[in-house]
Amino acid sequence: MKKNNVILTLAALVCCSTLWAQTSGNNSPYSRYGWGTLADESQSFNIGMGGVSLGMRSPGIINRMNPAAYSAIDSLTFLFDIGATLSTAHMTYNGTSVNPQNSRLDHVDAAFRLFKHVGIAIGFRPFSYIGYNFASSAKMTDIDGYGERTATYTYLGEGGLRHVYGGLGWEPLKNFSIGANVGYLWGDYSHSSTVAFSETTIQSLRRNYNGEINTYTLDFGVQYTQRLSKKTTATLGLTAGLGHKIDQQARFINQKLNSGTTTGADTLRLDDAHELPSTFGAGIAVNHDDRWTVALDYTCQLWKDCRSPQLVTDNNGTQTYQITKNAFQNRQKIALGGQYVPNPTGIRFKDHISYRAGVSYATPYCRVDGHDGPKTYTASVGIGLPIINKYSNRSMVNIALEYQRVEPSVSHSIREQYFSLRLGLMFNARWFNKWKFE
Repeated sequence: MKKNNVILTLAALVCCSTLWAQTSGNNSPYSRYGWGTLADESQSFNIGMGGVSLGMRSPGIINRMNPAAYSAIDSLTFLFDIGATLSTAHMTYNGTSVNPQNSRLDHVDAAFRLFKHVGIAIGFRPFSYIGYNFASSAKMTDIDGYGERTATYTYLGEGGLRHVYGGLGWEPLKNFSIGANVGYLWGDYSHSSTVAFSETTIQSLRRNYNGEINTYTLDFGVQYTQRLSKKTTATLGLTAGLGHKIDQQARFINQKLNSGTTTGADTLRLDDAHELPSTFGAGIAVNHDDRWTVALDYTCQLWKDCRSPQLVTDNNGTQTYQITKNAFQNRQKIALGGQYVPNPTGIRFKDHISYRAGVSYATPYCRVDGHDGPKTYTASVGIGLPIINKYSNRSMVNIALEYQRVEPSVSHSIREQYFSLRLGLMFNARWFNKWKFE
């Protein structure tokens, strides 16, 4: 039975990976920098709670962010969790605005207990999104007596990264658990900028930056639960992720165009051009009588010293394509969230509804034209509705409304707001019951 469940789950992950590859899930011009816009890491159980997770622990959730929590999965349970987002953006710049809409797959996860005190999970999620297409124009000074000309700059980017993982959680001692996720990160990116002139005799120029990223990921987690009173417990969670250089090539292609036809091109290549950052996090979750849960998380991604390919201009105006360590900065995030369940042991439907709310704040990981990138503020409210039928009373539909503001560090940059409907479906089925005959 367990083997068949794993095969079905793996097939679902492949299908969802293909589906996600067909859409960027993002229209932000800020995805032009670094590895793109980093994907949100929330799952069904915490989409309305600001994404808090490191201290969260329950038999009915898959907590990918802290693999130590897998050890809490119930022995008779098979969990399957899938989430998606529908969003509308409002982007403003110099008095003009656009309102793109997106839909995206957020995650697909499955988990069950492998042995006593040992849980296993596998899953898929997007890691980053790249998707933008915008243009601007500028007047050129008349330097040859033939009149003023216009230069049009066009920027186009596409790609993104995907992440598939498998993990184990083990509780070797009462109230103390450890865990690890091993994953594979893959994808590609392509950024191009083209300048065309109103005078057709002037050649157009195009620069393209592209590459692939294929590497492993390794993350660890620890959880310790302390009883504070008869009905109240606190769980401390700690996590760490291994950073490393990535043995992949980055390419820079400098092209000259005439009436849309390439008349010349130079290609430069850099080996070992990328690096995955180390990460660490700490969180605490306090639970009272299985009714109230309040959680606080802090995470940090150490991007600052990571390698990145850049086109660098020296004091003499000479440009070189080289590996640098000044394109990123450390990304920090703090999240606070809570959940209330009226009566977990009640017999009425409304007794088991989960009410959630949360906020988060994140600093950027990329620098934008020499300045700090935009900060991100998020607020959300959500609800969990139990699915009650003759087959199950523990599965849940999770719905959240989320507002996100992307605030640049300089006043003349693009401002973004996102209004999102977050949906999650958690199947919690007793698939491993033994049949009894009388």
